[in-house]
Amino acid sequence: MNDMNNIIFWIFAVVMGTILVRYIVGIYNNIIFLKNNCEKAFANIDVLLKKQADLMPQLTVIAEGAMTHEKQLISELLQSREHYLSTKQLDMKVDSANQFHSHLKPVFLLAEKYPKLISQQALLALQASAKGIEDQIADRREFFNQTVTLYNTNIRLFPNLIFTILFRFNDIPLLYGQRGRETLS
Repeated sequence: MNDMNNIIFWIFAVVMGTILVRYIVGIYNNIIFLKNNCEKAFANIDVLLKKQADLMPQLTVIAEGAMTHEKQLISELLQSREHYLSTKQLDMKVDSANQFHSHLKPVFLLAEKYPKLISQQALLALQASAKGIEDQIADRREFFNQTVTLYNTNIRLFPNLIFTILFRFNDIPLLYGQRGRETLS
């Protein structure tokens, strides 16, 4: 009888151990799946942000002559562009993209202060291109932010929080859009 109890105990222990291991692996894999979805969603935006960043040197060339008093603003825009392009980590890249967009809006609003600049066909084409890219980014930003919110919520729930601490999963920041875009139209 004692041998039978030992066998039943070990079978039960192996079954419970297997269930526990599968549960733990499932939680970890779910977190990784959500994180990868965030990275994929941002990669779709990243392509457009790089296109947008590539427009900035053209804007600088067009605007330099007419906006001699605004060199600091243009310099800040170019610095935020360089910072964005050189950043590799997702959370830092999102923060950098948010900073880049905060510098972009005032530059286009400057065109209203400089009628000579507005009349330049090249600037109008550049503005239209930047607005088109921004609209595409806005479409993808919503999906990215939903994915990030799901991931951030998931890593804060128990028992997932244990894995968050053990494997140092971090929150991913949301991507904010260019505020006041309607004045660019």
